[in-house]
Amino acid sequence: MKAAIIGCGFSGQVHAAALRACGVEIAVAVSVDEQAVRRFAEQWNIPVFGTSQELAFADEIDVVHICTPPNTHGQIVRDMLSHKKHVLCEKPLSLDEKEAAELADLADASGLVCALTFNVRYHMACARAKEILDSGELGRVLMIHGNYMQEFHALPAPMDWRYNETLAGTMRAVSEIGSHWLDLASYLTGLRAEAVSATFGCFHPQRVLKDGMMYPVHQGVEGTPVAVHTEDAAAVTIRYENGVLGNVLLSEVSPGRGNRLTIEITCENGNLWWNEEDNNLLHTARKGQGVHTEVFAFGNGFSDTFQALVREMYEVIQGKASAKSTYPTFAQGAQTAAVCRAVYDSAKNDSRWTWVERQGKA
Repeated sequence: MKAAIIGCGFSGQVHAAALRACGVEIAVAVSVDEQAVRRFAEQWNIPVFGTSQELAFADEIDVVHICTPPNTHGQIVRDMLSHKKHVLCEKPLSLDEKEAAELADLADASGLVCALTFNVRYHMACARAKEILDSGELGRVLMIHGNYMQEFHALPAPMDWRYNETLAGTMRAVSEIGSHWLDLASYLTGLRAEAVSATFGCFHPQRVLKDGMMYPVHQGVEGTPVAVHTEDAAAVTIRYENGVLGNVLLSEVSPGRGNRLTIEITCENGNLWWNEEDNNLLHTARKGQGVHTEVFAFGNGFSDTFQALVREMYEVIQGKASAKSTYPTFAQGAQTAAVCRAVYDSAKNDSRWTWVERQGKA
């Protein structure tokens, strides 16, 4: 099989590495930046490259990997589906929950395999956690809670496309990292978020830009004043189906936190928790019996999860995958987009409880 990659930034690099590890030929690379796509093609030995997305329409291309900013996803997905290409799209599927639902319907009607990059599902410990929860041995789910902490946007920080609301939308922490947590919570438990109450924190709305880096105003750095409207952090309370209580704290400004996604699922008969920075440890506990820690001694890491996602998707396309394929579908991506929209609406209305619109078959 042959693949095309659209977008040659960090995500494009991750996809290229996963494809190469899975033995899939990258036949086409596309980017709006002519010099960037040339360098990318030389790095990965890609024979055809350029700035036109029509290069990905070629008959030899089976799968298109969309690694561009969120505002571009919708039209690219439509174009690729109209040319009968399977699609692996970076999350979020769309900045607009209605468009996300439309894309999910198009994907379903096409009969093509369309997946999103919610790769956290593919940690070995997460697969084991789902197995335990699906077995019912811990009983009914009562609570789902956790956090997702990163330090990337703690000041000083680069002023990149994520701060361009035309490209990245009106949210940052929620759509960029929160979407991973929200997907994982629903994937592990099978529960849909019904309503949310959210509070946003933008701790330095006025900043100073110098040499591409943003600084707090109070530090006295001389540069260009810039305004930031998207959230650095969000606190979200969630009502899931069946009366299940949820809560998550999201932050992109927590020094020392490289990629700390934690999730804890409390059930009637026991508890289960996991942390992505200790990704090969899964903890379970029952009352009065202490904590049991399962160690995945030959476990996996971030790059491995991407490879696992790509491998499964391509096996599904070729009819080689098991009936229990777990790749994240566009329908599930549309439901996550709806949760993110409800979070935004709540935060902009004094944390008012906001219903999450149900999307299609998610």
